[in-house]
Amino acid sequence: MLLGSLGCSSLESPADVSGTVLIDGVPLTEGEIIFEASDNSKTPAAGMIKDGKYTAKVLPGMKKVKILSSRPTSKIDPVMGAAARESRIGPEFNDKSTLTVDIKPGKNEQIDFQVKELSKKK
Repeated sequence: MLLGSLGCSSLESPADVSGTVLIDGVPLTEGEIIFEASDNSKTPAAGMIKDGKYTAKVLPGMKKVKILSSRPTSKIDPVMGAAARESRIGPEFNDKSTLTVDIKPGKNEQIDFQVKELSKKK
């Protein structure tokens, strides 16, 4: 019995994380949210953002948060025959994210983020 309980205690269970993502004060229509261990010791977790809301299963601990969303540009990609895409959100919320959160075991609700939209490139 002691051996069984030792094995279970060493395994971490993912926590349930949910919240909202606002872009300039309104719900982000679609995107992705990524939770990465601040020391890169654990596999990142991700969830889809739809109408400003997201849910994800994330291992507990301090996480760096990246929020991704793209939009079509006015330029047509000659190879694909469709509009190219560009990031809709500033790099301080994704590639160079300054967002962090400490995920606790169990349910983590109302883990909300606010981001700013990049001005459109011409």
